Amino acid sequence: MAIAPRGSVGMRTRCLALLVAAATAGCHAAGGPRPAAPLAAPELPTVERRLAPIDLSRLPEDVTQAAPAAPPGPYYRLTAEECHRLACARSAAGRLIDEAAAGPPQHPLDPTPRAVDDLRAAAAAQMSREARQRTAAAALDLYYQLLEAELLSDVLADTQAEVDELVRAGEVTAEKGFKESAQFLTLRRQQVELRADRAKLRAGVRRLNTELKALTGLDHLPGFLLPADPIAVTPEALDPEQAVRVGLATRPDLQLIRTLIAGLDARTVDAVRQALAGLVPPLGAINTATRVLSPGLRAFIPHLAQPDVHSLRRQLRTYQADQEREAERDIRTAIDEWASERELVAVAARRVRLESDRVRELGVKRQAGAAVETDYRLARLDLLKAQADLVREAVKWKRADVKARRAMGLLCGEDGTAGCP
Repeated sequence: MAIAPRGSVGMRTRCLALLVAAATAGCHAAGGPRPAAPLAAPELPTVERRLAPIDLSRLPEDVTQAAPAAPPGPYYRLTAEECHRLACARSAAGRLIDEAAAGPPQHPLDPTPRAVDDLRAAAAAQMSREARQRTAAAALDLYYQLLEAELLSDVLADTQAEVDELVRAGEVTAEKGFKESAQFLTLRRQQVELRADRAKLRAGVRRLNTELKALTGLDHLPGFLLPADPIAVTPEALDPEQAVRVGLATRPDLQLIRTLIAGLDARTVDAVRQALAGLVPPLGAINTATRVLSPGLRAFIPHLAQPDVHSLRRQLRTYQADQEREAERDIRTAIDEWASERELVAVAARRVRLESDRVRELGVKRQAGAAVETDYRLARLDLLKAQADLVREAVKWKRADVKARRAMGLLCGEDGTAGCP
């Protein structure tokens, strides 16, 4: 290794020092930024633990009277069948799957791409149908939640009118010098709680409208959706065994597995493996790690792929059996929930009849001149509460009905249209 003369090293050192000095001088001359000095830590005073109360000085005593809510805008009538149809047809995930399946072939090196493309199209049809089922189930669930909110809004309005009348009667009694009863204080609390419940309900209606419009492609409508279908509880019970048979035959997730098994051969083995990797990611990782032949070589020499075909078919059949057992459990659970909710609807309906009889009885006495005005209005409140409970139970049953049909795979057909309502 050659050693540089001492003079040359000293010359390079002096040149480097001059360059650094010139660069530093240039920065200062140009007014470049100087390093910022570290900020001193702020000092806060030490105080006793004492929090300021909420300032309500500018809030009106009755916000609902001081600033009435703006009207919601026009209502748009929407039936359950229309909601169902729009959700199946306008499913964003379903459309994306359809567009991907209609794209160019994904296996350009395969000498027989037609088999792969046909399998891809058949599998995509079932995947699209499954995505549309999810969208339809979510949309119908929102539809019945919105119907519940609108029905309860009317019941709460009637309840508030009754409570307001009872409070006014109590105030008149208090003005005459009578002491306020514990029942009167309870009514005042109920009056406040009802206003809070109605405010929460209005906010819920707005949220449900936003979410339902997004799933049905009705975002352009400026007003509110109004569910138009009444809830009719069916007298016939669902047969669990028949439901399982229908579900195992029609569910698109199970149909997808059958499609992959039917289309599996030496030409499509790699495409099926990729599909299975998407369904069961850990299995896909294992299959990828054990691959030794390229897709092109397997396509040109099909008998080399036969061991892979047999192994993959066994994996698919094992996965199919597991998924069918899980589907059967889902269907039976959904049918049990359907039956339980229908029974609760019947119990709620009996309570409404009992409270209605009580109101009619007191109404007759009231018309005859008996001093039963307070009892009559309290009975009216009990009836309204029973009606609200009936609305909630009926909607729970209807949502369970949607869930059961979703578990059976009946919400969207093969062509993306609405299936059984």
